[in-house]
Amino acid sequence: MALLSLAFLSVGHGAESADTSPLPASLGTYYEATAPDTLDLAERAKLGINHFTSIISPEQDYEMYWGGDLLCNGKPNLNFWWSSLMACQPKCMEALAMERMMSGSRQGLDVEAAMVNMLASHIGPDGVYWVPRYENKPWLGPKDNMPYANVHGQGRMMRAMAIWYQYTGDRKWKDLVDRMVNGMDKVMVVHKEDYAYFPVLGWLPDEYLRSCYIKDRGWKDTTEPANEKSGEEGSLFNHQGHIAGVLANWYILTGNAQALRLSGELVRFLTKPKFWADFPGGEYPGIVGSEHAHWQGHFHGYVNTLRAILEYAIAANDTRLKEFVRDGYEWARQGFIARIGYVGDGQGCGCARLIGLAVKLCYAGVGDYWEDVDSYIRNQGTEYQFTQEDAPGVMDSRIGAFAGDPFKSGWGECCSSHGNMGLFYAWDGILKYSDGVAHINLLLNRASPWMDVDSYLPYEGKVVLKNKKAREALVRIPLWVDLKTVKCRVGHKAMPPKWFGRYLRIGKLNHADIVTIEFPVETTVEKLTASGTLRNEWAKYPGNVTYTCTFRGNTLIEISPELLPGSPFYKERPAKYRASKAEMKKVTRFVSTRDLKW
Repeated sequence: MALLSLAFLSVGHGAESADTSPLPASLGTYYEATAPDTLDLAERAKLGINHFTSIISPEQDYEMYWGGDLLCNGKPNLNFWWSSLMACQPKCMEALAMERMMSGSRQGLDVEAAMVNMLASHIGPDGVYWVPRYENKPWLGPKDNMPYANVHGQGRMMRAMAIWYQYTGDRKWKDLVDRMVNGMDKVMVVHKEDYAYFPVLGWLPDEYLRSCYIKDRGWKDTTEPANEKSGEEGSLFNHQGHIAGVLANWYILTGNAQALRLSGELVRFLTKPKFWADFPGGEYPGIVGSEHAHWQGHFHGYVNTLRAILEYAIAANDTRLKEFVRDGYEWARQGFIARIGYVGDGQGCGCARLIGLAVKLCYAGVGDYWEDVDSYIRNQGTEYQFTQEDAPGVMDSRIGAFAGDPFKSGWGECCSSHGNMGLFYAWDGILKYSDGVAHINLLLNRASPWMDVDSYLPYEGKVVLKNKKAREALVRIPLWVDLKTVKCRVGHKAMPPKWFGRYLRIGKLNHADIVTIEFPVETTVEKLTASGTLRNEWAKYPGNVTYTCTFRGNTLIEISPELLPGSPFYKERPAKYRASKAEMKKVTRFVSTRDLKW
């Protein structure tokens, strides 16, 4: 049963009404449980849904407000500073489906349905996702140059629909994505010998509009980009680098050979040496950085492009490209304080993008980066999200958003969409099930059809597994744990630990078995130096600061000096994590029966 009955138009001005239904019972089940009051990504997902559904404007044809700040007496001030329709609203559409799968939240289903139909209505018969002409939306750009197609938005809309196809099971999404693959191939890209690219010189000079294809006018100039520092935000990769990935994923999901062929053409362009290791001062002596995915520039663009190259490498089984991406990921985590996920340029979406790349590398067997993911999500990956600690007793539109800066002064839908997707990437990686074996990669709370995980970290070194269907469990124990100290019991019976690398192997499980794993949690202190450059507006803050960081496991509980002067990050943690026992709470858990391939 699909969540929505969708009405698709050609290139519309708004949305037709959609028949909606409550979240289908077939999508998952709810039940009451008692669980540790520790980090629960499904609960964070509910906050994300609150944010997304609260910023959809029925008065503006279900367009989302692009951003907001807290300058009005501490209350959200929503704005259409820029249009979400170009690319950010499809990102939010993708995140909504992911977080519905995580949490089962029913908030805002009606307004979500109207918004989704509106976005789908903007895909033309030519397979292009258009921003249509509106009479009273000056933030969309000059009316004489509309409709237009933002290159970045083509990939984001395809990613969103690929997720909704799996989420709802509605074949209409497949038909639309197939149409967009053909449109991208025949209308949007320039084909060369064995590669293809999107031009960067459109008819409009404005940022985000100059890389747009104008209906009935096409591209102004189809010259091949000469370097990576062109395109949106001074980055070719930022506005087109991710598209090859969704094409490869679509091939894996549906067998669309046209998508795989086009993905390969784009990847051959994206991996040209001229786009990598373009340092003004040169590369390290003896290193050919372009062969090892070394880079400098737009963090988000490069990380998204690395993930897209990996997704093609998986689809084509290209070992060399997998190694290239591994090198690029390890290069990406060198700056700032990657130990806590403080990466990129200080925005709330950088950590989430790195989480997605790290999890994908793990899934592909290219490396074991679960320790990184655990550190990222326990710290910056959730610290950027607005919660009720930021607005006690209030459940307004900011709750669930991700901050656009290290001061939590406001948000934009770029950061909020990717930040919330980061929650999903980590949540998805907690537990994977195959052929009777539950792989527990992260010791975080998670409900699933196969086994539930109750994590007492960081208060206690204790994890409880409540089995449902698994006959065996492989549980990854974090690097900071001395394996000789690990104790395990099934029910009341102690089990001698058996190891497969850092995975504790627990076999011969029966339905309803309770597995308890325990180990000491020690407080450690590390000296970490933040290297890198923040965005220009924060450049006044000194770089290369050395911080004293106190951890319980991988959770940062105190940092000195403060991350940035005036930043609220980690201010509440010293008191919050003082306890040595986790409190328990009643929760409503939701278990989805579906598994998204993202």
